Amino acid sequence: MKENILEIQKVSFGYNNKVNVLKDISFTGRAGVILVMAGPNGSGKTTLIKLIFDLLERKTGSITVFGEDNRSISAKKKILYLQSDNELHLFLTGDEFVKLWCGMYEVPVDPALYAQLLQYYEMEESVHVLIERYSFGMIKKIQLIAAFLIQAEITIIDETLNGIDIKGREVSLVLMRRLVQKGKLVLFCTHDLLLAERIGDRAELINDGKVFAEVDLPFTEKGRSLVQVFKEMIGFEESNYEL
Repeated sequence: MKENILEIQKVSFGYNNKVNVLKDISFTGRAGVILVMAGPNGSGKTTLIKLIFDLLERKTGSITVFGEDNRSISAKKKILYLQSDNELHLFLTGDEFVKLWCGMYEVPVDPALYAQLLQYYEMEESVHVLIERYSFGMIKKIQLIAAFLIQAEITIIDETLNGIDIKGREVSLVLMRRLVQKGKLVLFCTHDLLLAERIGDRAELINDGKVFAEVDLPFTEKGRSLVQVFKEMIGFEESNYEL
C-alpha cells in the first residue's frame, strides 16, 4: 500500500466570506502516483492548488503534507508548484532562474543532470538569455527543467504542458513518470482528458466546488473513458447542440 503524503480533508473556500468556490473537498495523494485533477473552468481546481501551496487561506478543513500542516515551512519545502501562467522574473536569465529555485529548495544543482535536461528540452543555447526574450514555450521549459532538478516530494503541475512543442511535452511525460518511480507524487491539473488518461494513475474530477468522481486509471471497464465520465459530470448531451 502506497503512503498517503498529501491529505485534503473537508476543505472549503469562498471569496468575500462566502463558502461557494470549494465545498468540503476531500481526497488523498499517494507517493509514487500521478494524480490527475480535472474539471471545467471555474470548478475550483486552481483555487484548490493555491490552498495546497498556502497562497490562499482556507476557511475550513485541513491540508497536510507527510502529516504536517501545509502552512509549515518544512511542509512547503516538500511542494513545488508550476503555475499555468508565464509570470517569471523577466530580468533573470534562464540559468539564474533555475539556480534561484534550486537555492530556495536548498537543492544543489547537479551539473550532469542540468546539462542533460537542457539537452532534452533543446535549451542549451537559450539558458543564458534573459527570460524577457523567451517565448511562451521556452518559459514553460525552463520551469520544468527547474522542477526536474529539484524533484520535490510533491510537484503540482497546473496546465504547464500547454504551449510547448510535441517533443517537449513527450519528454515531460516521461520525466513525470521517472519522478513517481522515485516515490514522488505528481499532481497534474489539466483540461486535456485524453492526455490525463494516458499518463495518470488516478483522477479526481471536480465540478461546482465538489469532488464528482474518483477514478482509477487506466479504465478497465469496457466502453468507459475519462471523457465519458466528464460528460456525465457536466450533464453533456450531444443532442442539445445543433447548427
